[in-house]
Amino acid sequence: MHYQIRRLAPTDAAALHRLRTSPGVVRNTLQQPFQSLASVQQLLDNFPPHIHALVACTPDGELVGCGGLHLSIPPRRRHTALLFLMVRDDWQGKGVGGALLSAVLDYADNWLDLKRIELDAVHDNHGAIALYERYGFVHEGVARGFNLREGVYEDAVLMARLRFRPGEHAASTKSAEPATRPAPRQDRPRLAFNLRHSELDDAAGVAALMAHDSVQANTLQLPYPDENAWRQRLNSGDLGLVAEAADGSIVGNAAIWQPSDNPRLAHIAELGISVHPAQHGQGVGSALFQALLQQARNYLPYRRLQLKVFSDNAPAIALYEKHGFVTEALLRGDGLRHGGYHDCLLMARAVKQP
Repeated sequence: MHYQIRRLAPTDAAALHRLRTSPGVVRNTLQQPFQSLASVQQLLDNFPPHIHALVACTPDGELVGCGGLHLSIPPRRRHTALLFLMVRDDWQGKGVGGALLSAVLDYADNWLDLKRIELDAVHDNHGAIALYERYGFVHEGVARGFNLREGVYEDAVLMARLRFRPGEHAASTKSAEPATRPAPRQDRPRLAFNLRHSELDDAAGVAALMAHDSVQANTLQLPYPDENAWRQRLNSGDLGLVAEAADGSIVGNAAIWQPSDNPRLAHIAELGISVHPAQHGQGVGSALFQALLQQARNYLPYRRLQLKVFSDNAPAIALYEKHGFVTEALLRGDGLRHGGYHDCLLMARAVKQP
């Protein structure tokens, strides 16, 4: 059957509500059961500009599928997007998913020039996984306990499709921080520092920390950090810690935050740590990491902690492994660094047992 592909419109609320609340869609995606029609209409009336959504309709105009792209917001990941795809239960196996996926990929390649399209599929959704494979998506790993479904934390298969031009993937115009750092000298005096929760007045100190090239190269921060932007981030409500030297300077910064507001992912938190390059090997990162883990384990409701790290940042990877994180996926071309798209590792650990 030939399907009409068009952009999702505010007038599609009733049909989209029926699609999103189909039992199979709820089971195999991150949709919530018992959504109200009013909530779907509100979404369509205030549709986020970073989401591009297409629908598939039958020749008589009935909406039977929806798919599209969540564009990444962080500037150094603007070459990436998260794919979503839903087909109504009674239209499964009739070519709706293939028609939508073909149109979405054409849109991504020829009109958005996206380099990396990624997705997560619940591990037992074999039909969807096979469809993605036919369209060039490859397996990058498995995120353990990712999707809360019917009271069980289910694994998700992570897949991606790349479209880099020659020389773009894993290429840089400037070398990064060395993958290994020399061992600290035994006669080097150990830095005295204390840990505390971050405050708004730390914005200048954190911005100064983020201004170092090695910090930018090994995170997703941008050069020329903005103190006012960091003040807003420190006021966001995320759990933040700083390592403060005896002279009051900020030599380390760490935070835990929720990467998604989806209730079915509320058990997941991400974390990040940055250390002043002059203080590498002084125990700052390890102290911040232990403090974050203690807070997550004893005082926060999260069950899964995850992070991303550039695949050549051996010291950071060793620190994370020391504290129980394991590599779940190699994310190819995930982050822009010095003009090239570089691979990252997704690492995670459980902080509470089900």
